[in-house]
Amino acid sequence: MTRSVLAWLPNAVTVLRGAAGVAGAWLLLESAASATEDRAVALGLASGAVFVIAALSDWLDGWLARRIGAESPLGALLDPIADKVLVGAYLIAFTIISGVNPWLAVPVMLIIGRDVLMTGIRLTSLEADPNPVPVSADAKFKTAIQMTVVAMPFVMTILGVDIELWFFIWVGGVWFAAVLGATTAWNYLRRKK
Repeated sequence: MTRSVLAWLPNAVTVLRGAAGVAGAWLLLESAASATEDRAVALGLASGAVFVIAALSDWLDGWLARRIGAESPLGALLDPIADKVLVGAYLIAFTIISGVNPWLAVPVMLIIGRDVLMTGIRLTSLEADPNPVPVSADAKFKTAIQMTVVAMPFVMTILGVDIELWFFIWVGGVWFAAVLGATTAWNYLRRKK
């Protein structure tokens, strides 16, 4: 295959990551609503596998783009949006499963609100600059923390740790991710002035 034929591949991986977030979150909700334990476990494992594969694709799309020389403003725009859809979909699913526990719902709303704000800024600034909000090292760290926080319930379940023992510790991690996200947005907005 020629380089021009492969140039679409990194963006395809990125778009699939966002779609996987929605599909994996749906599997998670189906797992929680399952009538049988076997079905709940199978769907929960599938949801966890989808998340891990999708999270790893965050590295893969950038590597592919650099490797085949297919870096583009579209890819720079799509990549953080796909990350936000992946993380946000799972956090919404966890919030629904928790019965919209306010200790979890509030930081999830902060994370999603921050993501909507930053995506809006990116989209409204496209005419002036094709890459108006470059992803900073802080934002990459924030994304890694958010993905780790989303993965933790799957890890704890596989380890057999009782949900009541770790739920509020995990919620503390979600709060940390929310504060970190708000900080990266604030730093960007302050630099933009």
